[in-house]
Formats: sequence, C-alpha cells, structure tokens
Amino acid sequence: MKRQHLAHAERVVSSFKRNLNEGEIAGLGQQHFDELTLLIESAISSSVLDELEATANKLHEFANDLEKHAEHV
Repeated sequence: MKRQHLAHAERVVSSFKRNLNEGEIAGLGQQHFDELTLLIESAISSSVLDELEATANKLHEFANDLEKHAEHV
C-alpha cells in the first residue's frame, strides 16, 4: 500500500510543478520537491492508518455486541 501512497504523492508534486515556471522549478530544486513528496506520502499514510484504526475499533465493538447478542439467544 505504501507504494500506492508514494505514487500518489509523486502525482501531486508533478501537478504542483505544472503550476510553476521553469525558473521557479529550478530555484526550488529537486531536493525540495523530493522532500515535498515525502511529506505528502507521510500525510497520506498517516490518514490511512488513522482510518484503519477507526475501522478496527468499530469492528471490535461490533464483535463485542455480536457476542453479547449470541449469549442471549
């Protein structure tokens, strides 16, 4: 999944670069674009992990509710 996050981050940075002129791109330098890609990838990964944790918590609650219901049947 992380590879997908990197690919998406690279697309975001490429899209951003299309809004800049050649001088701006040269002035920023590839290292800064690489850092931006890393920051975006990290943000995507963090958001995905937060959502996975929330989903896992909901599943855990559901499993507990199901177990309680099964005990009363």
